[in-house]
Amino acid sequence: MKNKNIALIATFTLGLALAPLTYASTNAHFSLEKTAQDAKTVRFSVKVTYLGEPVDGATVSVMKDGRSLGQSITDAKGNAALKVDNYTGEITSLQIQKEDYKTQVITGFILKEGSNYTFALVRGIGVITTAISSDIDAIKSKSEEEISKQAANEEKSRLAAEKAKESAKSSQETAAEYAERTKAEEEKKRAAEASAAEAKSRSEATTAEAEALEKQLVGSGETIVNREEEAVVREERIKELENQRATEEAALATLAVKKAAEATAKSAERDAKEQAKAQKAVAKENARLEKERAKQAKEEAKAEKAKAKAEKAASKAATKARKAAEKEAKAAAKAAKAEEKYTKSLSKLVKKQGKIDKKREKLNNSQDKLDKKIKKGNLDPAKARKSQDKISTAQEKLDRDLKKIQEDLERLKKRYKK
Repeated sequence: MKNKNIALIATFTLGLALAPLTYASTNAHFSLEKTAQDAKTVRFSVKVTYLGEPVDGATVSVMKDGRSLGQSITDAKGNAALKVDNYTGEITSLQIQKEDYKTQVITGFILKEGSNYTFALVRGIGVITTAISSDIDAIKSKSEEEISKQAANEEKSRLAAEKAKESAKSSQETAAEYAERTKAEEEKKRAAEASAAEAKSRSEATTAEAEALEKQLVGSGETIVNREEEAVVREERIKELENQRATEEAALATLAVKKAAEATAKSAERDAKEQAKAQKAVAKENARLEKERAKQAKEEAKAEKAKAKAEKAASKAATKARKAAEKEAKAAAKAAKAEEKYTKSLSKLVKKQGKIDKKREKLNNSQDKLDKKIKKGNLDPAKARKSQDKISTAQEKLDRDLKKIQEDLERLKKRYKK
């Protein structure tokens, strides 16, 4: 029964000592599960334009390590809806491609649910890369914070181990003290037994009856006293044994925890150092890449600025040419309209002249008939005069009408042939 109690106490002590390690392991498992559960589906939209107008048929892709996470084609309004499954917040690249346009690549791209992005394309060949800078300082600061935290945990474990060691030492000293007390009690017991034997020897000199009575009384009394004393001693021994065994088990458990804690601390220290070293190298490489990207972005911005300037000059020249063409077209339309009016007016004059020609033809016929009659001499002179005056007056009138047509023609020429 005593050994069973000691085993239970030792098991309970060891269980308490190992509880933090089990909890830490559970936490690590929980963190891994939580990371896996953080993966989600992200939906967002992209609008692609060129000079403010939507671009139909542009391919929009989300890339990661050379593979496509999601892809869509813009519609007639230039809109593309994208969806990326199992996204865990990693950095991606967004790529927009369209024939006869420069490919646009945006690196360091973090996807955000429900976002809307608009991109403008540039005609030509080649690739325009835009780098979105990462917060390297924040990552480095976090790494240092984690390392500091790990060092604090290590120190805490070390102090706990030292405390456990001191506790074990104290328990050992207490066990030695109890052993000395047990030895002293045994010596007192032996002295008491010797004293009782001497008293018993003296009591034999009395009368037989008194000796018998006294022996009975003393014997029963001694038996009770001895039994009580022995019970107390036995209880003390059991308690001391239990305390000693519990102390030893606790010391062993503490030692096991100490070793495990030291191993864990050393492993954590190695991991923390390797992680800090790796993060420092990553930060350094990222800084170099960011510097190169910044330089490239600056050069591309300079090239784009020059291109924009050239495009502006070309646009200005095109506007000037367009205005000149519009002015020429307006002048041509005006000239065509004037020519139309001129032609219409000429047509009227030609029609008037045609009427005059018809009348002139009739008068010329009348003049020929009159001339023939006069030549034959068979016409009265008075009638001949009268007929001639009538024909001459009509001819003069036609001449005036014809002259007026000529004047109208000159006016039309001056008006429409400036």
